[in-house]
Amino acid sequence: MNKSSPLDQSAKSIFIISIVIVALYFFGNVLMPILFAGMVSIILLPFTRIWEKMGLSRGLSALITVLIVSIFIAGVLIIIVVQSQEIVEELPSLMKNNQAFLNIKEIPFTSESIQSYIDNHTEALTNNLEELKGAVISLIEGSFVGLKNTLFFLISCPIYIFFMLLYRDNVFRFVEAYHKKEHDAGEGREIIEEVKGSLFQYLKGLILVILIIGVLTTVGLYVLGIKNALFFGIVAAILAPIPYIGVIVSALIPTILALLTKDSGWYAFGVIAIFGFIQFIEGNFITPKIMGNNTNVNPLIILLSIVIFGSITGILGIILTVPLLAVIKVIIDYYPHLKPWTYLLEEEKSD
Repeated sequence: MNKSSPLDQSAKSIFIISIVIVALYFFGNVLMPILFAGMVSIILLPFTRIWEKMGLSRGLSALITVLIVSIFIAGVLIIIVVQSQEIVEELPSLMKNNQAFLNIKEIPFTSESIQSYIDNHTEALTNNLEELKGAVISLIEGSFVGLKNTLFFLISCPIYIFFMLLYRDNVFRFVEAYHKKEHDAGEGREIIEEVKGSLFQYLKGLILVILIIGVLTTVGLYVLGIKNALFFGIVAAILAPIPYIGVIVSALIPTILALLTKDSGWYAFGVIAIFGFIQFIEGNFITPKIMGNNTNVNPLIILLSIVIFGSITGILGIILTVPLLAVIKVIIDYYPHLKPWTYLLEEEKSD
């Protein structure tokens, strides 16, 4: 039997990638929670085995693990929502203390000036109101769709994780049997074990990175004099798994708060400087030292993947980008005909 040419192999790989992208585009709302649950279930498997070693059944062990994680996540979300509400309630009084923020008295608000402005800009105001009405309607429709997808994710994901933990052996046997057709029988199990190890090491390193970023952000904002520094540190830590975008979003709110509540723009500049410094330290020292080679992926590929997954599947695709690339790297190592893709994925190493 003739071996397929490198061109044929590349064409097949590109075809498979195209099929995956099309499937995610049309069925992303269904497929992404399943994919997310699969990766989380692999990460939670060691914790489930702890309960099993204590004599509990597999079903009860899986249920306890899912409940503990769900309660923890729900608690974090409740804290964020409550703290956000407190910040919103305090904002008017904080702005009132900053008299230099906006001096409305200098603006000539009289009935004659308002009437003159309306007479001169009637058509423009009408068009703007129509556009505003359309934007509000679109925003409401988008909010309902987003709320529906969020509720579906929050309800379905724990169920998926539970059953994946419960019937994990079925998945393992499927991979072994499918892999046995063309490769060594034990190689399928090796792939699963290496994927599990890679994801678990990624999670362990990510937790350390999150804690360090949270502490550095909290301390930096507290020293600068920004209120609710601990809350913003928690937000920065939660958004840390989102490459590049997370730091921008987490820096945006305290920067705006500094502009609204402080009497100098240097505070906002200080907030940006703190987040920039932490991002530099995290990208060049913290993550390489802690994560090692677990996610040694070319930043260009990460950025392109974020754009593709983010545009197709939203925030969930952005979060899953790095662990997905780590899994893909593991799988590629077991298939010689896919080896050229390694050079595209990994960072170039100088001798």
